[in-house]
Amino acid sequence: MKETGFVLDERYTHHDTGAGHPERAQRIEVLLPVFAERPGLRRVAPRAATGDEITLVHDDGHFEAVASTRGVAHGAFDGDTPFSAESFDTATLAAGGLLEVLDQVMAGELGNGFAMVRPPGHHAERARAMGFCLFNNAAIGAAYLRAKFGLQRILVMDWDVHHGNGTQHSFYSDPGVLYMSTHRYPFYPGTGAIDEVGRGDGTGFTVNVPFPGGFGDVEYAAAFESVIAPIAEEFAPEFVIISAGFDPHARDPLGGMAVTEAGFARMARSLLGVADRCCDGRAVAVLEGGYDLTAIRDSSAAVMAQLLRSDVDIPGVTGESRAAPIIEAVRKVQGEYWKGI
Repeated sequence: MKETGFVLDERYTHHDTGAGHPERAQRIEVLLPVFAERPGLRRVAPRAATGDEITLVHDDGHFEAVASTRGVAHGAFDGDTPFSAESFDTATLAAGGLLEVLDQVMAGELGNGFAMVRPPGHHAERARAMGFCLFNNAAIGAAYLRAKFGLQRILVMDWDVHHGNGTQHSFYSDPGVLYMSTHRYPFYPGTGAIDEVGRGDGTGFTVNVPFPGGFGDVEYAAAFESVIAPIAEEFAPEFVIISAGFDPHARDPLGGMAVTEAGFARMARSLLGVADRCCDGRAVAVLEGGYDLTAIRDSSAAVMAQLLRSDVDIPGVTGESRAAPIIEAVRKVQGEYWKGI
């Protein structure tokens, strides 16, 4: 069995968001002692993404605006999205860390991987930094796989508690990227309604499953079983990218959801099953949100165990799902485009 690669680098702590900001360097520091090279697991050295790679998704003006902050001690793109002297370099290293894992999976050197990077990316739009995000790592990764390797069908599944407006916008008219999201709604950033399904040729290739606060493992498992996995498998991706935000965790101070480590493991296992059946297991997770340090540490380890194909049992879910009306509404809307649900 091929090894699982991971990107985790002390330089990801160099993006300084200031005192009291939830997207802080400790999110990486808490992971550093947990992950090390061992049988089946290989550390991957990140590289900086180039301007040409980043502008596969972002416009030149946005790249230049972020680049212009290099060496500036403190500033902000908006009230949520500060920058510091090393933020630009850290952000290019975050995007490039993901690209390096994608390269090694595509080369057959790794079976799958996890890019544990910061700053996160899924809120960054083509011409806008927002929501703690400077460059959209997952979207850059999907565009890169198509540009460099000629892949035609990329799945990006986003389970962060916040809807990935930037990723959705990047591919809203594009049938080559299936963007799927489970998220709290209504919630920041205000996007991700059930009827947001894409535009033009991309109609049907955006799938949103919006949940109210308080939902947990039972509801997420129901969504994956009834909507996410069937549509993903019908799409038959050539690569699976997981936007792995851990802020739906019950401990998270911002999310207001009730997912546990077992819930994240179950979601990962479901997506890896799709990857096994459709694309020789090619799947890479990239870290998005998650602001409780214990939760991000333990949830990352649970997802890593699934990437490593460990024998760790995942506890079964118990209790009645409260998600049935939402799932049925999603199925009704998406049933116009997908037979498998």
